[in-house]
Amino acid sequence: MTYRSRGRSVFEVVLAICFVTFLVGFITVLCIGNYFRAKRAQERQRQRRLQKVGQEAGSAHPTSSRSGYATDSSYPSAAGGGSYEAPSVARGGNGVSA
Repeated sequence: MTYRSRGRSVFEVVLAICFVTFLVGFITVLCIGNYFRAKRAQERQRQRRLQKVGQEAGSAHPTSSRSGYATDSSYPSAAGGGSYEAPSVARGGNGVSA
């Protein structure tokens, strides 16, 4: 069964092939770009982790390298602002877990 059996012209077949090629190429470019973006992000994360480990190993007081992070006293429960309890999840009778 060829394209002639369905009444397609050569122009329509070439146009369809060009369209499919464009779609496949576009998706391929997106996938390759996403791969390299994720690779760079992974390398940045690795560098940050190594830098953090190096700072903690080199400092006499390990919490001094955490200056950019929230301290325990900034949380409401530690400051006497109350406690937090996670909401409970109701289990359905149909056997599907949340």
